[in-house]
Amino acid sequence: MRARTGERDPVASDEGFFHRRPSFGATRTSPLADERNRGPAANGSTKEPRQEHNAIVAPDIAFQHCANAAAAIIEKAPPFVTYRVTTHVSAPSLGKERDVLRSVSVRTRDDLAVIQDLPKGANQLGRGFPVTPTFDALSQFTLTWRVGAHTEVSAYVHDVKPLHYEDVSGSGADVVVVRLRQYRAEYAADSSDAPDGKTHIHLVPYDFVKRQVAKPDSTFFLSDLVIDNATGMPLHVRYEGADDIQFEVDYDRVDGHWLVTHAHYEETIYGPLRIGRLHVSADAKYDSFAFPDAAPDPRLRDAN
Repeated sequence: MRARTGERDPVASDEGFFHRRPSFGATRTSPLADERNRGPAANGSTKEPRQEHNAIVAPDIAFQHCANAAAAIIEKAPPFVTYRVTTHVSAPSLGKERDVLRSVSVRTRDDLAVIQDLPKGANQLGRGFPVTPTFDALSQFTLTWRVGAHTEVSAYVHDVKPLHYEDVSGSGADVVVVRLRQYRAEYAADSSDAPDGKTHIHLVPYDFVKRQVAKPDSTFFLSDLVIDNATGMPLHVRYEGADDIQFEVDYDRVDGHWLVTHAHYEETIYGPLRIGRLHVSADAKYDSFAFPDAAPDPRLRDAN
């Protein structure tokens, strides 16, 4: 999806955490991806910074560089993407699981999509399912994901606002301290600074951030970011939170475009007074991408 470019303070930019509705459906809202990882202390990072091109790079800065790269690539998103997605939906305690196979054509500018249930099911207008392939998982956004008792599933993201960080490398100051406001960032044990390796940043929200959340039982936070060192782009983004919530997005390059190729969501849903619970998950794999220059369906044409 070509997200709106939001103007934001590069020092107080937003880092994402999400809220959900206390129901069988879930709505997650990411306040701002810049606030996620800024700590109140100067040394918000607990592990040694890594070497990059003969310079010391703290994990906070590596996160910011990746967020800027992701935001920039969204501005170059193709106007239309068509794809097939297979979503495996599971509710183990009910002994239910099934695959939802859909063909989707999406207009990336506003996420308007034509969704065809395969092989010959319903055809409807909606939003890119389950998330549009050009979705920026490091942005501010709202995620709505619903899994029903009969393993039916609906999902989409909206209100997407990419993060933009200011480059302070040329500020002229002798020492510049950069840290994420809402998270402590540190390099994971498997992180590599090799040119063909992967940088792995682990993110831990500060306690004061969690205490300020209006709905702590329905909020989740950034947990991990894996970056492709060769391109500076995200490969894997993970969020987690209360009620066993996990939201993960994986990326890869397809015909020159950086796209979502896999998405995973799971949580435990509780009944009234938290009596009874149901764990549900949905795992989506994308393939058969195409990038038409013109609207692949008349309903995706701009209104005259």
